Amino acid sequence: MSEPDRLAGVTELSAWVARDTELEAVEHVDEESARSIALRALGRRAASRQELDRTLERRDVEAEVRAAVLDRLEQEGLVDDAQLARDTAERLRERKHFGERGVAAELRKRGLDPDELDEADRDDELQRAIDAAAERRRRSGGLDDETAERRLTGYLQRRGFSGGTVRIAIERTRSRGPRFR
Repeated sequence: MSEPDRLAGVTELSAWVARDTELEAVEHVDEESARSIALRALGRRAASRQELDRTLERRDVEAEVRAAVLDRLEQEGLVDDAQLARDTAERLRERKHFGERGVAAELRKRGLDPDELDEADRDDELQRAIDAAAERRRRSGGLDDETAERRLTGYLQRRGFSGGTVRIAIERTRSRGPRFR
């Protein structure tokens, strides 16, 4: 096969692909279909308005239709970013031992505003850090003190606790007296 014949085949194929994608672009997702997509997403897990908007955008739903569907879901009480932020923050604090900076980062990742939350009590955050450090220390019993504390520091910092809180938590969970192996 000669070079011009090969190029003609490629040109014909690219024209066919372009024509096929133009036909797909003409089909629009109506409001009810977009609502079904959003409701299926909400059925899997609670989602913020921004997360649902991204889901609908990936399904090529037009911006006006997305806004109408999301407004309707908010009016019906199915999308409530403030409540989702409170629930997520509580879960991250209690179950995953996150500090306030870690909670704020996770909320921002999900498209939620961390400023809507009530100001957390500093004593509560310190107690959460101490609890997380004590639990983690119990699991690292075979390590020497220096290695255990270095790993514990990294663990608490990744959870979003401040440097001062981490230092106090490590000091308060440090074992008293000699350690025997």
